[in-house]
Amino acid sequence: MSLSLQRLFIVLLAAGLVACESSMPSRPTAPAPIKPVPTPRPAAPAASPAPPAVLPGSSAPLGAPKVINIDPKPESSGNATEGIDPNIPLETSVTPKLEPIVKGTTKPYIVNGELVSPMSEITTPFTQTGHASWYGKKFHGRRTASGEPYNMYKLSAAHRTLPIPSYVRVTNLSNGKNLIARVNDRGPFGRDRIIDLSYAAAKQLDITQHGSAQVEITLIDPNQPEIAAAPSSAGVARDIAPASMPKASAKPAASLDNTGVYVQVGAFGVEENADRLQQRISNAVPETQSLLNKVYNGKMFQVVLGPYPDHAMAAQAANQMRDQLQLPALVFSR
Repeated sequence: MSLSLQRLFIVLLAAGLVACESSMPSRPTAPAPIKPVPTPRPAAPAASPAPPAVLPGSSAPLGAPKVINIDPKPESSGNATEGIDPNIPLETSVTPKLEPIVKGTTKPYIVNGELVSPMSEITTPFTQTGHASWYGKKFHGRRTASGEPYNMYKLSAAHRTLPIPSYVRVTNLSNGKNLIARVNDRGPFGRDRIIDLSYAAAKQLDITQHGSAQVEITLIDPNQPEIAAAPSSAGVARDIAPASMPKASAKPAASLDNTGVYVQVGAFGVEENADRLQQRISNAVPETQSLLNKVYNGKMFQVVLGPYPDHAMAAQAANQMRDQLQLPALVFSR
């Protein structure tokens, strides 16, 4: 084969190959990878605030007043002194002395919805009249607000607001007996009482048999020895009048009018106590002098304001005595 023929054959072969390639369907190309679109992450729910820390044994958050909820049921029936060993000697006297106030006992607290603000120091004069009860073997050995174990054979007491510790003279207004007790616990919480006494104190004041009694309590300032003097001794509480104003300036006992509305702010077995309260009220609220009376009912000396023309004015005076002088005021009619 000649050289020209070979060249022609090669040209035709190449042309045929080109034609075949152009008539074949094109090869699909692989699609470009698609980048996934990030799905937005749902926002995390807002964290709920952590519950406040709560005091052990209380429903109040830390820093808030402690809450005490008491069901004011009457005391259980039966002999409360049953099981108490009569051969264990009772403490018969205590001597008031200055003691540091226990840390934490001056913080406000809430009892059955009522805010109670304890005293942070001994402030006299402080006198209160109302019902006292006592607590015995059920609580013997339990920890008190002072941190000390309760000893029913010691002369001690529980009070809602008085400093812990402090000392009070407690007078049974039904028989005039009195003694000094050391306040080292909080209470009473359940009912309308002003103080809870230890078994030793209640026994010597003749309160254990009846369970409760009308008493007068007077806060003692150990820096005033004339007030703290003459504690009870020999196991028998004595009728001793605290330091008082001179009797020459005391108003004589009067009688109430047959009709009218009155406010009683105190009732005492010792006349000097009534005189002292009269003087205190006269000094603090001079406008009440014309309405201030001391009345002897054959058993006790009552300090009474009145008569008022109606209950509204008497109630206003009672509130004034409670707010300004922290006196337990009772409105009554005759």
